[in-house]
Amino acid sequence: MYYVLLQYTPGKQAFIKEVRESIRLLREIGRECIERRKKAIEDGEDIPRDILTQILKELEDGYNLEDLIDNFVTFFIAGQETTANQLSFAVMELSRNPEVLVKLQVEVDEVIGSKRDIEYEDLGKLQYLSQVLKETLRMYPTVPGTSRFLEEDIVIEGIKIPAKTNVMVNTYIMGRMEQYFPDPFVFNPDRFHPSAPKPSYSYFPFSLGPRSCIGQVFSQMEAKVVMAKFLQRFEFELVEGQSFRILDTGTLRPMDGVICRLSLRTNQKAPKK
Repeated sequence: MYYVLLQYTPGKQAFIKEVRESIRLLREIGRECIERRKKAIEDGEDIPRDILTQILKELEDGYNLEDLIDNFVTFFIAGQETTANQLSFAVMELSRNPEVLVKLQVEVDEVIGSKRDIEYEDLGKLQYLSQVLKETLRMYPTVPGTSRFLEEDIVIEGIKIPAKTNVMVNTYIMGRMEQYFPDPFVFNPDRFHPSAPKPSYSYFPFSLGPRSCIGQVFSQMEAKVVMAKFLQRFEFELVEGQSFRILDTGTLRPMDGVICRLSLRTNQKAPKK
């Protein structure tokens, strides 16, 4: 767990019990989905071309069901809750920065237009949307930090850190440090323009190296599709009275949610069927 001592904290036993029950329920759902899909493949039924189908088709008969369930739960949690939080923060910042929103809407209109379905090739053309999502993760990383276990001694700015030490590295703090990002509290997607200097080891919302998040590409494709369709169809404004405070429960999310008033974009044609 992110808070390793949480299970020993007074008053948290009910919360821990709820989390464990949720995990048990997710594993049961995962088991049912996997077994149902496996049978459908064996029976030659028409099945969706999704991640679960691809995994089952690639595996040999001797796969470990428990490992598959672990992966199912990982994708379900890491690919849904965290992406939803990122999109919530993105909507919050777009509402507070109308000039960024207008620029982004122009790009979506040019690339997507009135199409109902977004093609894979379209995603690569949504460059400014990529910048917006990266800037969102700079200010509001899905997970505020990561850790690494040192196999040998290391010296950082004259301070020796001995081997066998577990080092915590905080991407939330580094993303808001002036020495790495000028005017760090300003939401500026141009920091991530292709021609802008690339931040070196100061931006790692998905961690870095061989232990980086395996689902980062999938999650950002998912975020781009959802955000592009949302911007294609809707205008939005924040409801007054929200605190915009951040809640850290292992992942970061808006404490009050991001409550908006929605209206259809009147300058958009209905998507083609």
